[in-house]
Amino acid sequence: MKARCLVLSLVATVILIGCAGVSTSSRDIGAGASAHTVGLSWDASTSAEVSGYNVYRAVYNYSCGSFLKINSVLITSTSYTDSEVTIGASYCYATTAVSTSGAESGYSNIVSSVQIPAS
Repeated sequence: MKARCLVLSLVATVILIGCAGVSTSSRDIGAGASAHTVGLSWDASTSAEVSGYNVYRAVYNYSCGSFLKINSVLITSTSYTDSEVTIGASYCYATTAVSTSGAESGYSNIVSSVQIPAS
């Protein structure tokens, strides 16, 4: 699944244009088990003041729950792979842009109901 959406969020001079896509994949980890990942990508900010991005995830259960930041360090590219997903769960994702001064934008468009296969 490849979605393309745009949102402009402004904090100081930080403009985030996101989210470009989301995909899920699985791989065999032996003994009939599989590990799933969610690949996220977004359009880069047009602001020279952006030093990186944060990715947030929430559990989806008819609506998005509370978002928690899932990257441990600032992301300097425009993609992220979430490998900490639960089989059979559904999630929402959002990104933010972070300026060189540390100011963080609001959430990008939220991608909701990303479903992780049950097997």
